[in-house]
Amino acid sequence: MIRLFAIFALLFLTACQTSPRNAPGNFPPRTQGQYVRPAYLNPAPIPRIPPTDACRSQLYQGLIGQSEGAIYIPGLPGSKRVIKPAFQEGFEYEATETLGSEPTYMEIRDYLAGQTLYAPSIRTPGSLLAATDFDGSRLTIELDVEGYVQEIRCG
Repeated sequence: MIRLFAIFALLFLTACQTSPRNAPGNFPPRTQGQYVRPAYLNPAPIPRIPPTDACRSQLYQGLIGQSEGAIYIPGLPGSKRVIKPAFQEGFEYEATETLGSEPTYMEIRDYLAGQTLYAPSIRTPGSLLAATDFDGSRLTIELDVEGYVQEIRCG
């Protein structure tokens, strides 16, 4: 009788054995009513243009050394600013002005996107620094006294 009891106990214990967790017939337990968000709905970071070259001035570095007349400024995309040294036109003569003196004023031409006509404004370099409206997406072209491109940058 003890033998029969031991055999039945062994048979009973083998029948109660559970299958492995990752067996093909086993599924993970589900929690009723819990929403699982799909991975493709998770927010993704938006790629942005680096702020160092927002106006893409690196594309136009080949214009350095070109004459102002050789550049089709309305064909450049976005807003643009052309800065050129200038003299104040008028009949007033100042004793400090000589034939080879450096210009004391700056001629600034601002273009909007798609604008072909412009109205230049002449300012002193000091007022230009005081009234700077920095726009990182604006292409700025600096010319020298003869009208050749010296620098192209954003701002």
